[in-house]
Amino acid sequence: MSRGGSRKGSGRKYKFGEPLAEIGVPSSISNDLIVVIEYLWEKGIRGKELIDALRSAEFRKVRKYDYAVSAGTHSTSSVGGDSMNIDYEEIDLCEELINESNKTVILPVMGDSMIGIGIYPGDWLIVELINPLYQKPKEQEIVIVSVDDETLVKRYSREKGEVVLASENENHEPIRRSEGAIYISGIVKSAIRRNLSKSLPNG
Repeated sequence: MSRGGSRKGSGRKYKFGEPLAEIGVPSSISNDLIVVIEYLWEKGIRGKELIDALRSAEFRKVRKYDYAVSAGTHSTSSVGGDSMNIDYEEIDLCEELINESNKTVILPVMGDSMIGIGIYPGDWLIVELINPLYQKPKEQEIVIVSVDDETLVKRYSREKGEVVLASENENHEPIRRSEGAIYISGIVKSAIRRNLSKSLPNG
């Protein structure tokens, strides 16, 4: 049974007969990481299969410039003139974002409990799976954790013999549980913002 309504970007149209890129997506979108992930997601490709598809894609190579842009009112940007057209290196996005593809999945975010560290509803989390019997998260790491039949993303710490699962939003109280009452399945390595306007007030 299908769940939920239509999503923005779903039902995207492609030209009939359009050649496909290496990972089986229309070549016109193969250089856009976010659009490629959306395309594969809509096709039902999930988890390790999605990561493997991304690792095999030609679009992974992107230009990384050595010049920083200013995000402050009084700082000076080093970007200027035609320099952005000259000095850059090509980097592999998957190598930068994914350490071990066989242990990595992408999970979408819903809810606003982690907006204080820039994780917003609709973002994608790159998560490295762990076996909690052999690997424990470090203090203050962001984890994927099952609590009371719900899967959450929280900041992990320990205090007075309890596990503390903290939010990054003052409207959400921390969750305190014994070690045996939770199950930590992964550690968040990075987040992908699909739409920057989602982080803006009334965006």
